Amino acid sequence: MFIGALKYKPWAVAVIVVVVLGLGAVEYFDRVREKGYQPAFVPGIVACVAAPAAVYHYGTGALPLVMMLAFVACAVSFIGAPNLESNPMPNMAITSLGITWIGMLGSFGAGIVALSNFGGGNPIGTDTLCLLAIGVVANDIGALFVGSAVGKTPLRHWISPNKSVEGFLGGTVLTLGAMFLVGVADKSSTWNSTGDLLLLGLVISLMAPIGDLTESMFKRNLDVKDFGSIVKGHGGILDRFDGFLFVMPAVYYLTITLQPWFS
Repeated sequence: MFIGALKYKPWAVAVIVVVVLGLGAVEYFDRVREKGYQPAFVPGIVACVAAPAAVYHYGTGALPLVMMLAFVACAVSFIGAPNLESNPMPNMAITSLGITWIGMLGSFGAGIVALSNFGGGNPIGTDTLCLLAIGVVANDIGALFVGSAVGKTPLRHWISPNKSVEGFLGGTVLTLGAMFLVGVADKSSTWNSTGDLLLLGLVISLMAPIGDLTESMFKRNLDVKDFGSIVKGHGGILDRFDGFLFVMPAVYYLTITLQPWFS
């Protein structure tokens, strides 16, 4: 579906981004409710869907407005509660965490896609998101195989004992290798410089593990195995896309700073 959308139209890719973030938000708010929190469920999910939609149509300048409206909507939902038993402060905080983590960070995926609409026929956004996806997957695969084979030094033992420094280095090497091979095999009209591609790979290699560790940290704090609530036993949307959430804002700003299609 993702590849088909890339080949079709940018808006089709944006729809996938919105759907993935919406499903991720449902999983997150379901899990925190199971653990006794009372988040503003509907405003939280609406914000996580509205943020990427607004960014795709109006640019990242729309994000402050979306975040403000979401905060006001959450505040009103707790102001309407009958008493302090709604525990407004921690529940507002847990709602805002979900909106920021999933909705705001994820919306940069739609921002990347939207670059294709202003590229004068150059598929800037779809090219970049495709490379981003290749890089994140390569990073996960490299970290998994190298970490499983020779990993001995934990990155952060209290968060995830299975994530190792050796795995991090393996993921970095495979990500840089994947970006180099893409540059050799596919002369993209967007990322046409090997140096730019390697810099893209480096950014992905740094940010994807941070996203992965952040999600693992939240799971450990909540004492859950995964965030999956929609497809049981599959790990969940957030477990599949945790690295993407941190990579997409970094790659968005890297892209508009480098403007690699002019290289």
